[in-house]
Amino acid sequence: EESERLSRLIANVLQLARIGRDALVLEPRAIAIGALMAMVRERVATQVERAGFAFEVDCATEAEILADPDAFVQIVINLVDNALKFSANAAQQRILIGCDVMERNQLCVRVRDFGPGIPKVQRKRIFDLFYRGPEAKANAISGTGIGLALVQRLVQAMNGKVEVTDANPGAEIRIVMPMRRAP
Repeated sequence: EESERLSRLIANVLQLARIGRDALVLEPRAIAIGALMAMVRERVATQVERAGFAFEVDCATEAEILADPDAFVQIVINLVDNALKFSANAAQQRILIGCDVMERNQLCVRVRDFGPGIPKVQRKRIFDLFYRGPEAKANAISGTGIGLALVQRLVQAMNGKVEVTDANPGAEIRIVMPMRRAP
């Protein structure tokens, strides 16, 4: 478990270094969201299960998004990892991933937890490099503050956008990506 965490951390640091020196090379292509979610499930299922969480993926659409598969999977893994860390003491230990086809040929991928949520005043800052909110420090939640910064940079590099909303209880991170083909 620790070696998996360190591997993810190293991958994140390397991606950030590439972005910092403009050496990030992504290869966006049309790929079915179902195939991407299968890759995500394969990579995080054991971690989620060991943490005692329920894990639900509801992306029953045939939509294809334009994304670099490795980068997209890394994005969702980072979001699931954050959800696990910050909702470890939640009454409902669940992580939900959903997909919604939107207007203007876009797909929204939602990752939701049922933890304490993110105060409105911190929602913009959580994407800042090395930012760790007061709750993370006060509750000794492990982390470096690079996961969400990397998420934002990778999403933007693939012409997408990322935002956080209050899910009450919990938080929901939404990734909006361009679609190649609507269902």
